[in-house]
Amino acid sequence: MLLFIEGYPYSLNDIVKDGLTVRDVLKDVVSVPVKEDKYSFGYVGYCYSKTAKDVVFFLPKVVLTGEINEESGDDTIFGASPQEIIDFESEKVKTKFTEEGCKEYKEFLSTLSIWIYRTISVYKQSHNDNILESKEYQSESRGRKQKHNTLLDVIIALRDFNRSNQDYFTFVARNVHSGYNKINWNRTITSSQAIIQSGSPVYIKPVNKKKMVNFDEELLVIYFSILNYIRETHGFSFEINIQYPLISCDRLKKSYIGRNLGCRRLKQIKYKYFSDKALRIWDLCYAFFDREYKIAMNRQAEDYLLAKDFEHIFEVMIDALVSGNDKQNLPKELTEQKDGKLVDHMFVGQGLIEQSDLTSELTYYIGDSKYYKRSRNDRTQLGDKSIYKQYTYARNVIQWNMNLFLDGDGNGEHPQLRDTLTEGYNPIPNFFISARIPDKKTSGGKFLDKELKAQDGGVQLNRQFENRLFDRDTLLLCHYDVNFLYIVSLYGRNNKSAQAAWRDYVRKEFRNKIQGTLNRLYTFRTLQPRDGMDCYQFIQDNFQRLNGKLYRPKSDSNYLILALMKEEDSNIWKSLKIKSSTIKRETAQSKELVDALQTHFYVSDPFELETEFHIDSIDNVGTLTQQPKQEIKNILTGLVRKTDADYSDFDSHIAKTYTMEKIPTSVNVMDIRYLLPMVGGEIDGYYKVDKVYFGTKNGKLCLKLNLSSFISLGSNRTPIYRIKMQPGELISNDLMVELYEQRI
Repeated sequence: MLLFIEGYPYSLNDIVKDGLTVRDVLKDVVSVPVKEDKYSFGYVGYCYSKTAKDVVFFLPKVVLTGEINEESGDDTIFGASPQEIIDFESEKVKTKFTEEGCKEYKEFLSTLSIWIYRTISVYKQSHNDNILESKEYQSESRGRKQKHNTLLDVIIALRDFNRSNQDYFTFVARNVHSGYNKINWNRTITSSQAIIQSGSPVYIKPVNKKKMVNFDEELLVIYFSILNYIRETHGFSFEINIQYPLISCDRLKKSYIGRNLGCRRLKQIKYKYFSDKALRIWDLCYAFFDREYKIAMNRQAEDYLLAKDFEHIFEVMIDALVSGNDKQNLPKELTEQKDGKLVDHMFVGQGLIEQSDLTSELTYYIGDSKYYKRSRNDRTQLGDKSIYKQYTYARNVIQWNMNLFLDGDGNGEHPQLRDTLTEGYNPIPNFFISARIPDKKTSGGKFLDKELKAQDGGVQLNRQFENRLFDRDTLLLCHYDVNFLYIVSLYGRNNKSAQAAWRDYVRKEFRNKIQGTLNRLYTFRTLQPRDGMDCYQFIQDNFQRLNGKLYRPKSDSNYLILALMKEEDSNIWKSLKIKSSTIKRETAQSKELVDALQTHFYVSDPFELETEFHIDSIDNVGTLTQQPKQEIKNILTGLVRKTDADYSDFDSHIAKTYTMEKIPTSVNVMDIRYLLPMVGGEIDGYYKVDKVYFGTKNGKLCLKLNLSSFISLGSNRTPIYRIKMQPGELISNDLMVELYEQRI
């Protein structure tokens, strides 16, 4: 087998095999420039070189794992130069991939060829475009035998033989099974008890003639067991015309392949076969178990095996495995956006805050697949254009969704991204998907790992304001890697149930991993309203302080989610280029905000987003619904001087008591329910009064009020009404009724 890497610049005049140059080997396969010395081939797939009389396989560029040759500075594949390993069966390559060294890599490359073949074949079944080319490949014949030790060669030979010899298998099956399952009357009469009915004996349990597998049939059993194994493992389609129990796939893999039982058993029974067909079957079976065995492979046939644009196939493959049919069911305006943007992958799934079965409470997942080779730090480098294009996808989706509900066309059939109470936006999971080849050291030699892995440093953040997760302009973009070999094997098998199982897995992984990123960036708390407090009005009055920090995950829930910038894990903020001074400022303001929220809400301890969302059970919970207008009477006012010892408590809204030296005489002080303090000559809120009693101050009788919660009249200490008063002067009840009727 001759190996080439897609997109790698090859020296065309280098000798690679039997005195042949790269140009000689490929001139009858693909278009090779005449005058250039170096050239990059943009193909992926499998074909046959008549000149080299060998298989040519173009590997996808993702196999370049980012390792660099220290001497030449070139990319390498598992530490070897792509130019060095063109002749995969040469002695030089064998020293690179020895039993003690990189045996797994050699097996990986052999297996990869099968899956690439299957991937292109599956793609061809559903797409009729010009990115596939018809090229000659090598098929089995009765001519001169050659050594072909790639599994793909043998599989193609098995497939072609089965396809062209169906009449032979049908003839054998009829002869083998003639007389099968007939009643053995001698044994039935002698061993079974008869029942006399209408004067005639009736045998309820007749004995059948059970035909057992003999040595003449064992070769067919092995042959069709191999076909069944290839069908189950690699997704090839075979017609199997045999009724005997086949060797299970597990047993075939462990014993016949793993312990070499297949070769040993075939040698034991070879003397029994003399016909050309039977010997051909024996040859193919032995070649499957022993890849070094020589079989005749010298006739050319045509098949669609070369892809000119494998990037498109990779995109189709990821879309089939991640989006499935969900993308087709979405409105066309979402996937084919009006500004010409085409979304690669998109589906509707569980929101990042909590799970819900209601469509209106789900969210959109937006993904883009990147078929790039790895860089030196084992990462896929993304350009600014790709990143900002992905942000544009999300902005267009949000605007389309807003227009839908503003026009009254939502009807619960689409997710609703904006909460009308807090005007917060449900975060949209936005991500890139790249392909990678697992390293032998980290994967333990298991190249079929299905895990989705977050790329180091693969987090981008776009925002207009700091510390506003639930803002429409705050867009988080994550980057994940998928195992390329696992993806092509899953797509190549074309097993819908296996693909659906992985789709469920990877969607949960997207949610869990994006939640994990949010947990590193923000602390989350639940807010439940206190009984008797007008929480709806509090949210309206403090909208500027709360905007983008609050979100109501369900339209009818009686709780809110508060998200505030996290200070502990500052490294991720640094990677996002957030200044340390910004983090300190925002976290300080967050502490003040939590204290203010405590007056109206039960604020939970910080928690992390998880698969399931839990809300604490609290007694005497209030409501988030808008309260009707009401008259608030029995209000007392008084001046708090800057020189007073308690001035800072009133200024920061955490006062506990209030002492008034001048006792008003125009009202019954025991009926006072609210206190309206003037701090610095201004009024920006009022307190609830729990208890009123008389006391002394400086030897004089005074009025003392025990205060509870503070109700703000404005936001950020910007009062709506400013009333100048004399110390100790009362505001009349009539005036206060007018004031609060306007406010509530």
